[in-house]
Amino acid sequence: MTILMKYKLLIFLLPFFALAFGQSGSVLQKSMFSADANFGYNLSRVNTNYYFEQTFPTSFQWTWQKANYLDDNLLNKYGYSDFGLTFLFHDFHDTTLGKNFGLYSFMEFYLWHPLHKWHVTARVSLGIAYNTHPYHKIYNQKNMLFGSHLLFPIDLGIWLKSPKILKKWRLQTGFSIFHYSNGNIQSPNYGANIPSASIGLIYDLRKDSIILNKQKLPYDKKWQYVVFLRGGFNESDYTDSGVFTFYIPGFQVEKHLNFRHKLIMGTEFFVSYFLKELIRHEYRTMPEYHIQKISDFKRLGVYLEHEFFYQKFGIDIGMGYYVYYPYPFQTRYYNRVGVKYYINHDFRLSYTIKTYGFNKAEAMEFSLMYKLN
Repeated sequence: MTILMKYKLLIFLLPFFALAFGQSGSVLQKSMFSADANFGYNLSRVNTNYYFEQTFPTSFQWTWQKANYLDDNLLNKYGYSDFGLTFLFHDFHDTTLGKNFGLYSFMEFYLWHPLHKWHVTARVSLGIAYNTHPYHKIYNQKNMLFGSHLLFPIDLGIWLKSPKILKKWRLQTGFSIFHYSNGNIQSPNYGANIPSASIGLIYDLRKDSIILNKQKLPYDKKWQYVVFLRGGFNESDYTDSGVFTFYIPGFQVEKHLNFRHKLIMGTEFFVSYFLKELIRHEYRTMPEYHIQKISDFKRLGVYLEHEFFYQKFGIDIGMGYYVYYPYPFQTRYYNRVGVKYYINHDFRLSYTIKTYGFNKAEAMEFSLMYKLN
C-alpha cells in the first residue's frame, strides 16, 4: 500500500476514532455517524468540446444524521425520516477541474418501515461547495464546468443499509447523482453531473425501539396569498460578458394539502439585465440569429410548486412556463428547487436555483416573501 493510499484510508476512518470520546446526551441516542467512499463518472465530459483527463471522480463523505421518528412530536410532523449534515470531499483527478469541498444538509426518507432490519432510504441534499481550480481566462481556460470558486450542489441518492453488526455497526451502499453549479453567478457554468456508486460504514447509536403512534395533525385549510421579491446577480453564457442584477416581483396562492405538504401556484415578472446585454451582443455580432434591435428582455411566467416542511424550513420543487417570451432564451419551460425559512407568521426568506432541465442553470435567487392574510 502506497503512502498516499494509507493517508486517504486514515482520513476515511478518522471520524470513527472520534466516536470513542464524548458519547453522551439525548441527541447521540437518536444519531448515526457514517463515512462513505463514492466512485463516479463525470457525464459533463461528453457534453462539451473541451478535453478532460480520462479519469473517474472519487469522493469521501462524513455524515451525521438524527432520526425524527424517535420523538413523538417529530414523528407526527415528519413521518419516518432523518435529518442530517454531510461534509464531502470530491476529487476529479483532473488538473483542469481541481477538487470540491462541500457542506450539505439533507432529509432522508424511509422507503421501508424502520422496523425492518434492512433499511432502504431516499436522500435529498442541498448545500454549498468550494472549487479549488475554477475557470481563469489566463491560467485555466479549459475549465468550462466551474466559473467560480463558489458552487451550489444538489445530491439525490438511494441507500441500502444492512442489519446491525456487533450491536452498533452497519454496512451501507448506495447510488447518488451529484450536481454542481454556481447558478450562473459567473460564466462559464456548464456544471457537472456525476452518477456515483457508494460503499461505507455506519456507527448507529439510536435506540432499537421505534415509536409507532403516528397521528394526523391539524393544519390551516384556508387559501393563503403571498407577495414576494426575488433578486440576485448572474452572467450570460458568454464568458466575461459582465455580471448583472435581476429582479423578480411576483404573487402566489398557497394551499396546505396536510401538515407536511403544500401546493403553490403563482405568477412572476422577470427583469434580468444580463438578458438585455445578451440580446444587444447577439444583435451586433450574430446577424445569422435575425434578432430585432427592439427585442424585449423582460419575461412573464406562471408556475406550480410543491413544498415539504421541516420545522421552520421548507423544501420547494416546481416547474414554470413563460406566457410572455419575446426573446427565445433557452426554452419556455423552467424548473426551480430551493429552501425556504419561515421567520414568523408573515415573513419568510428563500434561496432557489432556477434551471432549464437538470443541467442548465440561469440564476441563484434570493427572496423575501410576505403573507397577506
